[in-house]
Amino acid sequence: MLEDFTRRKQQSMTNRIRDFSLTVNPEVAASIHDSGIVILHIGNGRLYASNRTGARIWRGVEEQLSLEAIADEITDAYQIPRATAREHVVRFLAELERHTLIHREAES
Repeated sequence: MLEDFTRRKQQSMTNRIRDFSLTVNPEVAASIHDSGIVILHIGNGRLYASNRTGARIWRGVEEQLSLEAIADEITDAYQIPRATAREHVVRFLAELERHTLIHREAES
């Protein structure tokens, strides 16, 4: 039952992300390096860091790739099931948005 609830919640989150394009907040500067990414939110002075997977997802947002395209890239890079990659991408994007590092824009 809990698994079913989690799956429905995840699907709902995925559908909401699919209806929008994601863009990097203009008050953010990022530096990608061999071991991952460091992100500075200039507006609030906070610094964030993530591993190489987070850097790949960030790069996908910068390149305005769809959620599906980013999940495909993670699947290929790490040889993991697509559903798992998609779940991790959705969670990471939600965290980026929660910290106002990225914004949603309605698809036109």
